[in-house]
This record gives sequence, C-alpha cells and structure tokens, in this order.
Amino acid sequence: MQTIEWRYTVGIGRQLKQLSALILFLFYMLGAQEAPGKILWPIQGQSIPRNKPIADVIQHTVSGNPESGLFGCVRNNGYKFHEGIDIKSQRRDRYNRPLDKVIAIMPGRVAYINKVGGKSSYGIYVILEHLKQKPKVYSLYAHLRSVESGISIGQNLAIGHVIGLMGHTASTGIPVSRAHLHFEIGLRLTDNFQNWYNQQKFKTKNEHGIWNGMNMVGLDTLDFFRKVADGRVSSIEDYFRTIPEAFRLRVRSSKTPNLMRRYPGLLTSKIPPDVTGWDITYSWYGLPTSITPQRLSQNDTGPKIQVLKLNKTLLTLKKCRSTLLINDAGVRIGSILKLYLGLIFEV
Repeated sequence: MQTIEWRYTVGIGRQLKQLSALILFLFYMLGAQEAPGKILWPIQGQSIPRNKPIADVIQHTVSGNPESGLFGCVRNNGYKFHEGIDIKSQRRDRYNRPLDKVIAIMPGRVAYINKVGGKSSYGIYVILEHLKQKPKVYSLYAHLRSVESGISIGQNLAIGHVIGLMGHTASTGIPVSRAHLHFEIGLRLTDNFQNWYNQQKFKTKNEHGIWNGMNMVGLDTLDFFRKVADGRVSSIEDYFRTIPEAFRLRVRSSKTPNLMRRYPGLLTSKIPPDVTGWDITYSWYGLPTSITPQRLSQNDTGPKIQVLKLNKTLLTLKKCRSTLLINDAGVRIGSILKLYLGLIFEV
C-alpha cells in the first residue's frame, strides 16, 4: 500500500510540475507580446552580447578582420560604409549550413518580404516596422536561407517570433563559410521613392518599392543593443537621445515632407500650418535624429540649405560618409547627404 501511495504522489508531482511549466510559458508569451519596452537579440536562444569579444559575435568579410562586420567605416581601409552589423552563426549542420533561427527583436508589423535572393544584395530579407516605438523604426533581417512558413506582409509578429533561418543568400554571392545575419534598425526616408527613382533614370528596375536600400538609413545597432543590455536605454526613443549631434541644417521649405508626417516622434514641436523651414539634427552618418519646424520671418533670406552647427572633430574622424565635407575652403554638402535631402524633400 505504501508503494502504491508513493507512486501516486510522484505522478501527481510530475503533473503539477508540467502544469506549472505550461503556466510560466503562457505568462512569458503573453508578456512578450504586451511588453513594448522589451528588446531581444535577433538570434533565438542568445542574449544581447555585452562583453563578448567581437570575433565571437560578428562575422568578418573576406579580409578576416572581425571589425569589418560592424557598423560604420569598417571596410576598404575605412573608406567604405557598412549600414548594419553582420551577426555570426553559432550553430551549423553537417554540411556547414547555419541552423540559427532569426527572431523579431520587438513586436512589429511585417512591412516587406523579398523571397528571391538574387534580386538584392540583401538576398532573402524581411523588414518589420515597430509601430509602438518612437520614432517607428524598421528592423531588417537579411541574407536569410528561408523565411518562416506563414509569415506575410501586414502580419503583426510578437517579440521573439521566428522570422526565418540564417543563410548566405545575396545577389553578390556569399560563401556558406561566412553565412551570417545582416541586421539593421533605421528610418525610411520617403513613401514616394518610386517617383524619385524614376527621375534618376537608373538602368536597373527598382525591385523593392519603398524598401529599396537607397531609401533607408540605419543606426549603430550594436551600440544600441549594448546600451539596452547595460540598462542605459530601454527604448528607441531613449537611444535617439544618446546619438551625438554631428551637424544641424536649416532647410527653407513650406512643404511638409512625408518623413515628418510618418515620424512624429522625431518632431520637437507641432507642425504649424504656416511652416516655412525645418531645423534638422543629424548623426555623423546622416541619420535625422530630431526635427524642429520653423516659421521664418519674411526678412529671412538665407540660402535654401544652411549649416547652423557642426561638430568638426566628429565629422573629420569619419572618412567614408560624405555628409558634410570640411576643408580650407569651407563646408559643403556631400553626395550621401544630397541623396538624403533629395529623398526627404523630393527635389
């Protein structure tokens, strides 16, 4: 009789443990969907790297230098800009293909899916828009081997939802030995990209609509993640406040660009009906970090684009990004900033 009671008690105990585990899992999933402030590293089962060596986290290019997979002036001896970070594979099958699952870093809406790897240097990629963030940034997951079954444009994904499998797809070709996730967070410059693209008379077709890489500007994602892990920021809005101001422009225009309407989180004040100018602060790589609408007096006859402020030290340290070019003759607008201003103000 004692043996029977003992077995019965053990059986009940196992069932209670299983039930408790299920309840905890359900609470976790509910919390993951409802907590807009939570942010995950984009690889399933991995935490945000804080003090790990770069070589353990970032995939290098053919150069072999792990820093070549970071954000910024990291390629061609510092003369080529890299918009995101390249996250290294940690799990491989017997054919050396990555097994790492790529997940949503925050709750987001699926904005774009490209399933044909040869049509983009991003290869197979998925873009989410994080509508609860301020501003409503996108996150981009590129070089995927495949997209998770059932994912479709317009679908809302919970934080941690599997997006696809890490791979090495790209129009330029990436060897399987250097398979990785190219990951970005940033802003889209205009909804009217196709009109601008048509005016440039490019020889190639725009295959990706408003989600063409030319229409996006990213931020330093590893810096963002590390500040999240250290508790220095808890949201995109927090992080934008930490980005150093490299320069400030005044653009004289009575038109309200699509960027300002789409990202009210960038505005420092409401847009007046009689707006005549915009003061825009930028990072050194050309990311707009804040926008102040202006009602300029009729006596204000300055140039259409005026440099109000600049951090010469910060700008001259970076030789791969032609935002503002500084030399003995003065300051002039570089090619990448001309592109961004053309897209924002549609000129």
